[in-house]
Amino acid sequence: MSEKSTALLIAGMHRSGTSLVASAVSQLGVEIGRQLVPSDHRNPRGYFEDVEFLALQRKVLQQCSPADDGGHPDWGWTPSEQLDRKRIARFRDEAQRLVDARSGRTRVGGSKDPRTTLLLDFWDEILDDARFLLVYRVPWEVADSMQRTGEEVFLRHPEWALPIWCFYNRHLIDFYRRHAERCLLVSANAVRGALSRVRALMSEKLGIESGEAPASDPFDPMLFRTRDLSDPMVSLTVATSHGAIQLLEQLEVLADIPTVAGGWAASSRPAVRFTQRAVELTESPVELSIVVPCFNDGELLLDAVASVERHAPDGCELIIVNDGSTASRSLEILRALRRLGYVVIDQDNAGLSAARNTGMRAARGRYLLPLDADNRLREGFLEAASACLDRRPEVGVVFGDRELFGWRTGRVAVAEFDLKSMLASNYIDACAVFRRKVWSDCGGYDTNLTGFEDWELWINVAKRGWRFHHLDAVTFDYRVRPGSLVEGSLHPKVLATLLAHIHRKHRDVFAAHLPLSLRWLGGSGAQQVSPSHGVRERIAELVNVAFWRSRWFFRRRAWRRHRQVLGRPAWRSLERA
Repeated sequence: MSEKSTALLIAGMHRSGTSLVASAVSQLGVEIGRQLVPSDHRNPRGYFEDVEFLALQRKVLQQCSPADDGGHPDWGWTPSEQLDRKRIARFRDEAQRLVDARSGRTRVGGSKDPRTTLLLDFWDEILDDARFLLVYRVPWEVADSMQRTGEEVFLRHPEWALPIWCFYNRHLIDFYRRHAERCLLVSANAVRGALSRVRALMSEKLGIESGEAPASDPFDPMLFRTRDLSDPMVSLTVATSHGAIQLLEQLEVLADIPTVAGGWAASSRPAVRFTQRAVELTESPVELSIVVPCFNDGELLLDAVASVERHAPDGCELIIVNDGSTASRSLEILRALRRLGYVVIDQDNAGLSAARNTGMRAARGRYLLPLDADNRLREGFLEAASACLDRRPEVGVVFGDRELFGWRTGRVAVAEFDLKSMLASNYIDACAVFRRKVWSDCGGYDTNLTGFEDWELWINVAKRGWRFHHLDAVTFDYRVRPGSLVEGSLHPKVLATLLAHIHRKHRDVFAAHLPLSLRWLGGSGAQQVSPSHGVRERIAELVNVAFWRSRWFFRRRAWRRHRQVLGRPAWRSLERA
């Protein structure tokens, strides 16, 4: 990076396609770094980040972020959104040494790291006549990508995604407005398939001549997932995140290669389908009601609602139950959904069981589907389940397989229903379609349970003679994340209480599925021991409890392992950007 060489810095929000842009630029002849960070499951084609530059920028941001302010200092973001610029200047000599060590090595030398976005002025003062390739991506895709990386900090705090996106892109806009003649501002969503245009603009605007555009497009759809602008997540983001949308519109106006040619108009987004008014305007009656409880999961709720909008057929209704949420962002999102016309029922915090019951009491459909606020519906599930229930009156519940995402990935193949196996451990998720009569016959979900309420319901359903039907298909996406209700239910003391309650409530079912030898011991065998009816009942109860507690004792190892897995990532397949 001497007088004979040009420095090209690539910057942009994390998970915004900067690695893929750097990959394309490197194929044009720009040397991106010296010793690069190796590829991994998140970026199998590589990050194109120089190890020494990355280490320096990490150190700068972590040391210049406010202490004890929370957030994610590794990315330079904390809730106060303050960086100590005077302290940043202290790293100038160290940065200069890095630059000098690379001077003159190549005609065009590049560097890529999203953190550069917050340090653009710092590097601009050090580098002589540098050029900048600034990359942005639509915010709803960045938020989704941050969840799919499976990083604990973002699984615990999904509400941070858009504030960080805004923080980074405000820096891009500010720098571009001051130095537009030395910058290219491009949408990663538009760069795909437009690498020849990038190459031409690098020459025309930045004065960087390069080789031919790469023959292979680095924007593999499996690596860089995009959605059409007609997707319901766009409408939901527009309605709930005005600050991010205003910034996106500014980026689109300034961009050399915008996402949408001619400008991005939020007002052109299509209306959503499952608001109360939209459902009332349809001529068909409500066949199936989808109930989504929410307690402080507003950011994830948008993902669930979007999946319903994508995949639920006509003849459905969506009911959201606010179970006493207190988080400001969740309340903001719930208010916005109500303004859009969605059915949002408020109640004091009473737990998941009570929230589902509230929604199902208000539901008009003859079939019901509970969908957790952090999960997503899959295409075709509701149609297949409804058809099965229409065709087979003896079937009360239809369920399928699930796809994990978050800290764990991969398909979970669910076995056919077997009551004895179900008594040992629940393996059917709550996300199943069942008849309203099934729910009412069982008295709804047991509000005395703070977990395993779906397990208790399935036992209750089976004991009333209803059949279960398994669909050999992935019917929903299950988010694995720390701090979930499942993780809390698997705490040893909580687990023991839940198991005891379920056993007491359905002791007759558990007794009926004891091994034959133990049923004899608890029945006629006990009668031989003592003719007293009270003693016989006590012996039968002790046998019943002892057997199932022993079964659960051995199951606890598996539950404990599952709880440990919820406390750390266990990669089973590649996550994509």
